[in-house]
Amino acid sequence: MKKRFVLDTVALFLGLALTMTLSEVLLRVCGFQPWRYNNTDAHEPTMHEPDPILGWQNKRGSYTVPPYDPSGQTIHVTFLENGRRRTAVNSSVNSVGELVLIGDSFTQGWAVSDSETYAWKLQEKFPFFHVLNYGTGGYGSYQSLLMLERELPRLANPKFVLYGFLPDHHEIRNAASGSWLATLSSYSRRSHIDVPFATFDGKNSMVRHSPERYVSLPFRESSALVAFIEKSYMFLKTRDRFLKKRLTTEQLLLQMNRVSVENNATFATVILYADEQTKQHYMKFLGENNIQVIDCAYKVTDELIVHGEGHPNGQMNTLWANCISDRLKDQFEDSRLTNQARLTPSDRPGEMAGITGGRKGQ
Repeated sequence: MKKRFVLDTVALFLGLALTMTLSEVLLRVCGFQPWRYNNTDAHEPTMHEPDPILGWQNKRGSYTVPPYDPSGQTIHVTFLENGRRRTAVNSSVNSVGELVLIGDSFTQGWAVSDSETYAWKLQEKFPFFHVLNYGTGGYGSYQSLLMLERELPRLANPKFVLYGFLPDHHEIRNAASGSWLATLSSYSRRSHIDVPFATFDGKNSMVRHSPERYVSLPFRESSALVAFIEKSYMFLKTRDRFLKKRLTTEQLLLQMNRVSVENNATFATVILYADEQTKQHYMKFLGENNIQVIDCAYKVTDELIVHGEGHPNGQMNTLWANCISDRLKDQFEDSRLTNQARLTPSDRPGEMAGITGGRKGQ
């Protein structure tokens, strides 16, 4: 009996080893590979730091990024307190209130210098506002909402909140799908791995969830089978919330508007990039819920991206700044006049303070 037990055990292990070996070979033949970290950003400094609520945020400091392409230029990035991107040369002097920007890397201005971001360009166009850019690479709508809830009550006089919206991308991020968690994990040197997410409960309400990360199993970097098991597990785990990602995103937009209104600010969703069908859906949804929506979704062409990297360049950011200012200029000016009427002459910005132009802001 003892001998039989030993033989059966050996046969079992040999069978398992053979099955795993065949599975490994088959997966590799079909194109599956072991886990790999993405090193395409190896020349970039780490500009994020972990945050227990947001997952990650921009890390305060000044950074220099080498050109992504031989024909490119060195990039200068400055983050201030609470993860804000710099939007002007000088510190704020006087303003009629804050113009708050939230969103992802497009709003942050990934791969372009401070002065090339659409936030900086809006500050130049409207020097009577204090433009605050909280855009953060990799954020979805839920993280932008969390940022808004944290920062808006701290501000002295928030007047407008603009959300840079990429619906096709943000829907996936809001649900923390398995594919999105895998992407973030592969870029883990950027310090954004744990992702807070939201789900839709089917009763027109949203459920908030603490940050979650992609599963990591032993031997993932040497075995395609282990990497496949990880991927399959995360797909099954996140499938239900992925299927409801649009319903969840709609609730998040309503929440952003609510938080803005509660803090006496006007909220507007700025669509920066989207599939046409998806864009039309959200423009209709936002209109039906009396939320301002601005269509700034330009076709991305080769002359509008940073060569060697792929994010929008300064020229695209100029288009966005012009689009936003054209749509909201009257409201901005009305807000300025309303606030000036409440100030004494010595407190008023602009010409009353001896300023006729130039940059003011962060």
